[in-house]
Amino acid sequence: MSDVVERLTEVFRSTFGDEAIVLTREMTADDVAAWDSVSHIELIYAIEDEFGIKFSARDIAELSCVGDLIAVIERRG
Repeated sequence: MSDVVERLTEVFRSTFGDEAIVLTREMTADDVAAWDSVSHIELIYAIEDEFGIKFSARDIAELSCVGDLIAVIERRG
């Protein structure tokens, strides 16, 4: 597992309060019971804090799965 995925997994687990979360690149909000519009915003802020990046509005609009998150983090990091 890459460093980005390991760190992102911890952000997901913390944000959603679920230590059992195992990320896959294909994972979407539909795969996490607690992932709603409010927690999505919390997740974005937590990712920005963890990785020291800022998502643009365009980045956020284009996110459809965890793989998209990983790609943006790697591009911005």
